[in-house]
Amino acid sequence: MSQIDLELTSDFDAAAIEERCRALWEETGIYKYDPDAPGELFSIDTPPPYVSAAHLHVGHAMSYTQAEIIIRYHRMNGRKVYYPMGFDDNGLPTERFVEKTYNINKSKTTRAEFRALCLEETAKGATAYEELWRALGLSVDWNQRYSTIDEHSRRTAQTSFLDLWDKDRIYRSDEPVLWDTHFETALAQADLETLSRKGRLHDISFHAPGGEPLVISTTRPELIPACVALYCHPEDERYKALVGGKALVPLSGREVPILTDEEVKLDFGTGLMMVCTFGDGEDVKKWKRDGLDLRMILDANGTMNELAGAYEGKTVDQARKQIIKDLRESGDYLDGKNTDQNVSIAERSGTPVEFHMAPQWFIRVLDMKDELLARSAELQWHPEWMKTRLDHWIDGLKYDWNISRQRFYGVPIPVWFCEGCNHPVVAKLQSLPVDPLEDPAPVDSCPKCGSTDFRGEPDVLDTWMTSSLTPLINANWAGSPGRDGTMELHPMGVRVQAFEIIRTWLFYTVVKSHLHHDTIPWKNVMISGWGLNEQGKKISKRDLEKHTNAEGFNRYEPYSVIRKYGADALRYWAAGSHLGQDTRYNEKDVRAGRKLVIKLWNAARFGLMQIQGWDPSAARPDFADRTPEDRWLLTELNKILPTVKRGFESYDYAVAREAIDRFFWGTFTDNYLEMVKDRFWNPDNHAESARESARATLWESLRTLVSLYAPFLPFVTEELWQQIFKPFEGGVSLHVSGWPEAVEGRTEDVPEMVSVLGILRAVRAARTEARISQAKRLPAVLIDVSGASEALVAQLRGLEATLGAVGRAEEIRWEAAEGECELEGVSVGIIPPPPKMKTEEA
Repeated sequence: MSQIDLELTSDFDAAAIEERCRALWEETGIYKYDPDAPGELFSIDTPPPYVSAAHLHVGHAMSYTQAEIIIRYHRMNGRKVYYPMGFDDNGLPTERFVEKTYNINKSKTTRAEFRALCLEETAKGATAYEELWRALGLSVDWNQRYSTIDEHSRRTAQTSFLDLWDKDRIYRSDEPVLWDTHFETALAQADLETLSRKGRLHDISFHAPGGEPLVISTTRPELIPACVALYCHPEDERYKALVGGKALVPLSGREVPILTDEEVKLDFGTGLMMVCTFGDGEDVKKWKRDGLDLRMILDANGTMNELAGAYEGKTVDQARKQIIKDLRESGDYLDGKNTDQNVSIAERSGTPVEFHMAPQWFIRVLDMKDELLARSAELQWHPEWMKTRLDHWIDGLKYDWNISRQRFYGVPIPVWFCEGCNHPVVAKLQSLPVDPLEDPAPVDSCPKCGSTDFRGEPDVLDTWMTSSLTPLINANWAGSPGRDGTMELHPMGVRVQAFEIIRTWLFYTVVKSHLHHDTIPWKNVMISGWGLNEQGKKISKRDLEKHTNAEGFNRYEPYSVIRKYGADALRYWAAGSHLGQDTRYNEKDVRAGRKLVIKLWNAARFGLMQIQGWDPSAARPDFADRTPEDRWLLTELNKILPTVKRGFESYDYAVAREAIDRFFWGTFTDNYLEMVKDRFWNPDNHAESARESARATLWESLRTLVSLYAPFLPFVTEELWQQIFKPFEGGVSLHVSGWPEAVEGRTEDVPEMVSVLGILRAVRAARTEARISQAKRLPAVLIDVSGASEALVAQLRGLEATLGAVGRAEEIRWEAAEGECELEGVSVGIIPPPPKMKTEEA
């Protein structure tokens, strides 16, 4: 093609454009990772979402879009992009979902059969996610898809276990562990959340052997049957004479020792502390250190057992009520008062966490806090202040990482135990993945005692034990056949995720890369905030359920929003807040995105109308030979390019979007397009060179704007490029066509346009004072140049058409005016439009 011969439709059809673009991207394979392609590698570690009970809302669309905007930028810069997508179908939500869906009894099936059902169901959920991500325009390479329970991921997780076993980082211990009594499984510290609530502090009387009362204050009277000691501060004069003696436990008459600990607070309650097995971490610490008795009165399901005596079979709440009643009757209940409590609850079940004795597997991490803090410092954090969240988590670690779970579904722990001596035997690397409940032990006889009988470890690995390996899953560390990844991908370029899983996914991944490969897992970390509802709360399933109108539109459901406004509009909203900030969803912000998309389309449509029959491949006027208006536009466009680039390179897409928006709305559409109209609509008033300058400038500025908006608005920009620019440029897609670079030296203000803008600001101020809309046309703008220099007068008179265009005036009158203007010796005024005449009623 040598000349422009094209018109864009006046009706913008987002759905049709999106369908064409998705088909194009799929057919051309522009998002496929090619390890042999030229260019710097840019690899992304993406969060694998749970898919079994997915309730997709605009918050999901927001966080994934924010990361993908950055990815598109890097691809357009010629980088070789590795953008996989994983799905987390290895965990309790999936297990519960499949149990409910199939009404299945896990005791009557095998783990392999149950895993097959889980994979079947989660494949459906993954398809739902994939369809949404494609609808949203995420440029994922779907050939790199993985699941955290597929064979490749199971092999990787078990390889990790064996490597840490060989490095003496894994151990098994039968000590008190954090326990979820609802799901009856062990927990790690990261699986806890803190619930602030009102509680009761109870004053209860124990007794010294002589009968004198020993009053303790506790929020957990139901644990009195588990009491194994009383503690006081060694300098507490009230109890010094009793230290080393015994105290009688109320309701039972049992004797427990009275001991000292400097951590007991003299000013809390009565200064006496009841230690039970187990109420909290302090109880555990004193039990281990001082060799106290063990009285576990709670079973795995949270009910009282036979050691609780008369309270056997009761829940914690039932036992508390009954014990308080019995203490009142015995006279040992003295007082109770309200108190503020911070209670640890299990993240998944919301149940208060207890301590339970059950053999568990651990990764030793407490001894390397300083090393992990050093790794945190190696990462480039975006935003930088998110680093403190990881550092505070590391500083606050209390326990080694418990990696075993008492669940049916998950990655099996690759260990067998000798029936004769309980000696553990681990799997062979080449046999992975294995299931010890279904596969034979890797040895014929126990290397310690010679027994030939083995039992498989029934527990499975914590889901984070697998998810923490996503960089190594992508890099095919375990050497699974048929995978594209190689260890050249590790460390990866960037981890993208939300802030609430810094303590889990991010922390555990840092641990694994540090222990396995003595490095960080990625170079950069990009942390997003939450998408919130209008009330500033995290969008919930309830929001999705209650906000569907009679037409079937739901403002929180992504497909609804895309159908109504288009994917580009939803993406535009997602980019409206700076990285790491929570964003309230508001439909008007999506409408603003739709308005921008249509404005961009119409601006291109206007430009095409003016350059019909023009040949973009022909020689164009040099920059210096163009009109002041055109030089000004290209200079202002050039000025924003470094800002846009800095925003993208620092992972702050919002900085880039704000700079592009200011130019597009303020400089390009509000001012320049108005200025340039007269050259095309009144050609006899302008030299052909001025019109040629305008054609070239329109073409070049539109082309640059299409690229700048491409990461944010991939559909409309691709359509514009395909229709307008591809015939002259060639190539496959805008999104692999290159990124606009600033022209060196094109930064100086254009003197003529400094004067024009000075007049424009004065006109706008006069409109504001007269309460006249900035969009309303004026009969005239008055410019008084009686005090101006000859050079300025000549300059302004030479730009009369431009002044009329930007001032939205029918004419410019060079006559007396009284309004202030920043140009020396110039005054500005306006002639307001006549008032509308009232129509006389019949």
